[in-house]
Amino acid sequence: MMRNARTRYRWVGILVVLLAVPPVLGQEEVVEPEPLAETVGWIELNGPLREGPVREAWLSEAEADLSLQTVLDQLATVRDGEHYLGVVIYLDQPELTSTQVDALYHAMREVRDAEKTVITFSQAYTTREYVLASAGDLIVLQHKGEVGLEGLHIEEMYLRGLLDKLGVQPQMIQVGQYKGASEQMMRTGPSDAWSKNIDGLLDDMYAVLIDRISTGRGLERGEVEAIMADSWTLNDAELLRRGVVDRLASRDLIEVTEIEFGDEFVWDVDMGVLLAGPAGGAMADNPLMMLGSLLAVPDQTTHGPTIAVLHLSGAIMSGDSESGGGMFGSETIGSRTVEEFLDDALYDDNIKGVVIRLDSPGGSALASEVIWQNIREFGETKPIVCTVGGMAASGGYYIASACDQIYVEPQSILGSIGVVAGKINLKGLYDLVGISVHSRSRGPNADLLSSVSNFTDEEREKMTAAMTLVYDQFCDRVATGRGARLKDLDAVDEGMLFTGRQCVESGMADKLGGVDDAVKDMAAKLGLKDGEYEVMQLPPPISLAEYLSSMLQGPGLPFGLQSPESAGLLTATRTLVGPQAWQQLSRALTGIILLREENTLLLMPQVIVVK
Repeated sequence: MMRNARTRYRWVGILVVLLAVPPVLGQEEVVEPEPLAETVGWIELNGPLREGPVREAWLSEAEADLSLQTVLDQLATVRDGEHYLGVVIYLDQPELTSTQVDALYHAMREVRDAEKTVITFSQAYTTREYVLASAGDLIVLQHKGEVGLEGLHIEEMYLRGLLDKLGVQPQMIQVGQYKGASEQMMRTGPSDAWSKNIDGLLDDMYAVLIDRISTGRGLERGEVEAIMADSWTLNDAELLRRGVVDRLASRDLIEVTEIEFGDEFVWDVDMGVLLAGPAGGAMADNPLMMLGSLLAVPDQTTHGPTIAVLHLSGAIMSGDSESGGGMFGSETIGSRTVEEFLDDALYDDNIKGVVIRLDSPGGSALASEVIWQNIREFGETKPIVCTVGGMAASGGYYIASACDQIYVEPQSILGSIGVVAGKINLKGLYDLVGISVHSRSRGPNADLLSSVSNFTDEEREKMTAAMTLVYDQFCDRVATGRGARLKDLDAVDEGMLFTGRQCVESGMADKLGGVDDAVKDMAAKLGLKDGEYEVMQLPPPISLAEYLSSMLQGPGLPFGLQSPESAGLLTATRTLVGPQAWQQLSRALTGIILLREENTLLLMPQVIVVK
């Protein structure tokens, strides 16, 4: 489609013409640049949007798939550029999270408020895509396309039935009646407390969804729900007549762009964002230069005032972080890695502050405490704030509470202030496969975490007492970090979960916003104006040599999952459940594996899939 549009409106480019007029005696020659051509941005969204910087130094932004930040930067360029008439966003089956939709919706509204035309086009609209499209001026549907809108549907996965069939007995203890982390393994369905928690969460998420559409389309709630109810049964002409979409168009979009932008504009697919990689341009013609570029260690030297954005995603663990190569292919947040990043930033005089972009269900209680202390120590010298992506639950919120401020998206999930601990009795599974286990112990508590026995009453009491200490410490850390801003700790503890919007109201978070908002606010407080500072994305990209080394020496998966057969099973499972469900499931599985090494977890491994 973009190719067809370019055929009609060929790229004109930006020309600076030097007038060949002889200078007048006694006067300097004045050269006036030609004005920039009227321009329309083009953004194509397909598949997932990457969170964080490109991790492989030899890949370009385009080769590594677009990031959320790149698209936000492009929309800002259109918003602020005087020569831009607007932007066309082609939704080609994107896989966006709720919080990414929130961020893009807000950015598109800003472009629209700047009196630039925002057009979305798609062959078919799902609910999330339609919510996003509602932020623009025109929703365009391809001829004979479809719109299938539906409310929110949550699926929670419970493993107790499977564990019973395997002869596995989970021995889980939790502190906080709403915690819910142990229910995934201990129950076949939700408790009343957990249902109350999740119902409140779902109510607010649904309210945000309806509000997005009603605000963008100028409709009442009842009108929005009526459209959702009927959309599946309407053909393209009926969708147009009902006002569900604004235009029907062919793939070249000419009949729409001619009306909205005229026929003299030029397309811009970059919008100020450099998408070319290190191996592009002249290096592509020189194999030695290309090889040298691929093997070079990326330069992360700061050259002036800098605000660092540290992306932390996954389960929290002691040791080093893993970037997509950890257990079950999931990212992890390593306490040692965070400590090293913050130490480097603290002693780099050019780095004036740090913004943490966080997305975590929690993990190790010890690692969470170590990171909390590192953040607080850093904050004594330089500002450090947190902006939450999809989730900052349990240990994730533990970390966030240490920051000066917490920014959230409306549908971010925060809270789960509680503790879970325990073990899994594998004796039934061992018996099933013919494995005999003979245990021997010496000294107090030696067999407390035995894999072939349940907790005795005395052991359960001892574990609960230990967990209560951690829970009290968790509450103290939150109270210390949030201070008077948190209106009532008792109203938000016990493992309850909340949306970002609810957290701003209760004082668990400070304001709605993403990375851009946090960076701009920090720069303003530091007295830095636009153009006077740089933004550094961390972790830094790794070279090809480092990548190959990690592939050869990386850790294997637990329980023999490194075998080709098991790897194939994991890949098939990931394909079957889909990328969003797999992200949550892999984090939960990583958390369960942590029980082998950690006595107590600040984790919300309950798998919640919102559809």
